[in-house]
Amino acid sequence: MNKKHDKAFLFDLDGTLIDTAPDMIHALKSVLDNNHTNTQISDETLRKYVSDGSIGLINLVFPNKNNEEIQRLQSQFLDIYEKNLLNESRIFPHLDDLLVFFKDNHFMWGIVTNKPTRMTLQLLNCLGIYCPFVVCGDTLRDRKPSPKPLLIASKLMNIDPINIMYVGDAKRDIDAGRLANMKTVSADYGYIKDGDDPKSWNADICVKSPLILNKMIKKDCYR
Repeated sequence: MNKKHDKAFLFDLDGTLIDTAPDMIHALKSVLDNNHTNTQISDETLRKYVSDGSIGLINLVFPNKNNEEIQRLQSQFLDIYEKNLLNESRIFPHLDDLLVFFKDNHFMWGIVTNKPTRMTLQLLNCLGIYCPFVVCGDTLRDRKPSPKPLLIASKLMNIDPINIMYVGDAKRDIDAGRLANMKTVSADYGYIKDGDDPKSWNADICVKSPLILNKMIKKDCYR
């Protein structure tokens, strides 16, 4: 990608760029079945916890398990999920158009996620998404809410953090972006838990839908 502009855009993955909740929930329910466990938690509620990743989901439906049990259950989850991560996962509406806009107009963009590299790249490849810059949960020792993954992305792009916008659907995303001195956007259409108030995260901008995000970023590109 030819660098043409002095600004760039970074995105969280799950719940921000791609709706991975259906396949994550499928994997979680398979783990429950394999361990002869039932949950009264609805899919709608489970969806709100997907941004917490595999450990967060396992802890939600298997409370009071020791660390060894949690690790065993997480291993089961990841094995099932990796084999089924593209059954229903799709890029959010209107964001595929935004990625085409970035490419056609030579704007730099990337992904900073806590998801493991192997699954992230497999997901992107299968969805036909070419992302020039990807920093994953196992790229560094530190993960979000540490700003270090975002700062690494900034270095890879050779763009000052102050000229980068970071979009995420969890408080950890906004905390990381603020600590990295980036402009932050909370994706309120993502996986927001009951009781969470994205406005309290102190993001620079809150967006209610992928379409609004699309329009806002395109407008911001030429400011």
